[in-house]
Amino acid sequence: MKIAILYREEKRKEGEFLKNKISKEHDVVVFGEENVLDDVEADLIVVVGGDGTMLRAAKKAADGTPLVGFKAGRLGFLTSYTLEEVDQFLEDLKNKSFREELRWFIRVDSELGSHLALNDVVMERDLSGKMVEIEVNVEHHSSMWFFADGVVVSSPTGSTAYSLSIGGPIIFPECEVLEISPIAPQFFLTRSVVIPSNFKVVIDCQREINLLVDGMMLGKTKKAIVQKADRYIKILRPTKYDYVTVIRDKLGYGRRIE
Repeated sequence: MKIAILYREEKRKEGEFLKNKISKEHDVVVFGEENVLDDVEADLIVVVGGDGTMLRAAKKAADGTPLVGFKAGRLGFLTSYTLEEVDQFLEDLKNKSFREELRWFIRVDSELGSHLALNDVVMERDLSGKMVEIEVNVEHHSSMWFFADGVVVSSPTGSTAYSLSIGGPIIFPECEVLEISPIAPQFFLTRSVVIPSNFKVVIDCQREINLLVDGMMLGKTKKAIVQKADRYIKILRPTKYDYVTVIRDKLGYGRRIE
């Protein structure tokens, strides 16, 4: 099997460890920092790092090429194994004993171009700016108005990222929904809403504010259109993988208190 191993800059040592292990049984065709993936043919992409590294690798992966993440970051919602579990990974690979998990992208179109996000699209004011009036129109429905610092539109994958920190719900990855969350709204009762993923979301702002895609600043705009994209990534998980265990261990959600 042809395998590409990608790591973030400061995780080369961990990457070398995996390369030494994996190359004993498979052909490592690429080994390098996360920005070397362009035009590389591989049967599997192994990513060493945290969720940020997985996000960047996912956007470069060819459609259908599976990814496996090894946690070398802080939380690692998108990673599947720890470095200590490399032998288990190799055994799972040998036996083709994985669960396939599809994660879909959202697309944002604006005067700044068309971009893909795995987590979220954010429109928000500068720290020194005033609150902004925002109109959010959900396809087939009338508009919602927010007077707030901004708004977040997230995929299920992004529900445990920025939107969670501003009070949004945790959404299981298998759900076909989008989540809309205002940032610091003036009215206390303004909360997140969850809509079908096939609905288009149009965001109109009173003035130009910042547009961010998966945490990366693109520039300023007054209007953005957000919708589910046709593109997916495939993450390989151990058969024992359990999402409830993940959110309980990483976030403390649903943990039993004794």
